[in-house]
Amino acid sequence: MLTSNRVSSAWKACAATLLLAGTSLPVAAQDVTPFEVKEPTVIGPIPSSATNYPYAVEGFDVQPPVPKGYVVEEYFFSGKGDIYEYTPTGIRHVTTCPAAATLGCTGIPYMTRMIVKRPANLNKFSGTVIVEALNPSAGFDIAAVWDRSRDYFERNGDVFVGWSSKSVIVDMLKKWNPTRYASLNWVYAPFTPGSNNALYDGITFDIAAQIGALFKANGPQSPLHGYPVKHVFEAGFSQDGSFTFTQAQFFHAIERMPGGGPVYDGYVPGGTNGPSNVNFGLTPAGALSASDPRHHMQPREVPVIQINTETEVFIGTFSPTGLLYRRPDSDDPADRYRLWEVPGGSHVSNDTQDPVLILQLNDAERQHIQPSELPPIGCTHQQFVPGPATGISGVVDPNDYPFAFVASAAFQALIDWVERAAPPARADRIAVNTATSPSMVVRDSFGNALGGVRTPFVDVPITTYTPFDTVAHTTAFSGFCILYGYNVPFDETRLRSLYRNHGDYVSNFVHQANDLVYQGFWLQPEANDAIQRAVHASVP
Repeated sequence: MLTSNRVSSAWKACAATLLLAGTSLPVAAQDVTPFEVKEPTVIGPIPSSATNYPYAVEGFDVQPPVPKGYVVEEYFFSGKGDIYEYTPTGIRHVTTCPAAATLGCTGIPYMTRMIVKRPANLNKFSGTVIVEALNPSAGFDIAAVWDRSRDYFERNGDVFVGWSSKSVIVDMLKKWNPTRYASLNWVYAPFTPGSNNALYDGITFDIAAQIGALFKANGPQSPLHGYPVKHVFEAGFSQDGSFTFTQAQFFHAIERMPGGGPVYDGYVPGGTNGPSNVNFGLTPAGALSASDPRHHMQPREVPVIQINTETEVFIGTFSPTGLLYRRPDSDDPADRYRLWEVPGGSHVSNDTQDPVLILQLNDAERQHIQPSELPPIGCTHQQFVPGPATGISGVVDPNDYPFAFVASAAFQALIDWVERAAPPARADRIAVNTATSPSMVVRDSFGNALGGVRTPFVDVPITTYTPFDTVAHTTAFSGFCILYGYNVPFDETRLRSLYRNHGDYVSNFVHQANDLVYQGFWLQPEANDAIQRAVHASVP
């Protein structure tokens, strides 16, 4: 277990990714009134070849192949956005634009890119579009939502749209391929050298509304023009999970379609402890105060299903605002909300048991190297050798707990809530002992967390899941070690004390897996996958 000082140090290294700093708000305010979103201008699809291809897109360089039956294309899109700050009741345009922001704080021009993954056969399209602001925390695009739930999206025939959501990424793309990305424009003016936050990043929320409106209206400019779009949802994980939370919490009510309807039909924020800083440090009023009730989701007319791993709960115990996102579930039509916290799941994990984490493929592509040449991350439970992250002896690292199984069920539950008014299942929160300082996640005799969405991986256990790690070697990415999970399989003696034989273990596992499908926390294909893992597990 980490000491408080080591946890605090590691948490600060990635706090901007997950949590927010408390700041006082001004007393006087003029909230933004609802307005009609202007759709962006779209260029593309951008032609690609073996020597000129989009970054982090399937079928190119070290990325996985194009999903079967899918077309994957890159588009550029442009428009203008404003920067906002919080008020006691909502948000307003920045009242005093800092002199450093020489472009001003309103009408800031941008051109960024999006990746559209769609079924090649129009008849295979489900009608659902998932829009993700790609995660920029590592300085390159990470499609954390797609990477985990891609199997679900593909078999459904959903369209996935990922877009580059911060100026640091546009800067990275222009350096990565100066020719292909020459026309992109989102001025990267960091507060400090190497900063992930920059002066004009606050326009990301306007851009999110504009790209959502593009697909919701689905007019001639839309890459899906002619596709029968029924629902457009926003989803995100980690930093872009906080973006999604903030979009639902503040921008949903003010950025509207013609006629006043919502841009997005629902939201799935994941891996987040609440709303982000709305202007990324540009003004003091960009962050909510520590006592603000809007750290947890307020009522709105479309559903929100928030899904968190155990990592977010663990990190939340070390911050006064870290667990304020927690609130009661609701079926009220004006306040449809679910929170699913998943014990055993970790912020960074290998849910689909890929040979190499896709985020590491992204990093290899960024550096124009092969995955075998990647430098080690530096986490304590990973081998300190070049190549894909691999656990030390006796340890599975990255954690292979399939948080994706619950995440995919959340997307299906959101559709059912919208289309059939069928409320999703409810789950307890992960158990936290608030009598200690800091608070602590409550664990069973095997070291696994209690409460939350119970699955056979923790209730019919053969391993101990730890949702965080420490730093053994300081490297460029070792600050992210606290987000990496790992697991330690039980030895044969413990396994024999728990299960009569392999069949006994599998029988218990199958019983709970089937129950999870009945409840709606897993879907049948994911349950089948889990059962196969149990069948092939090393249980005597």
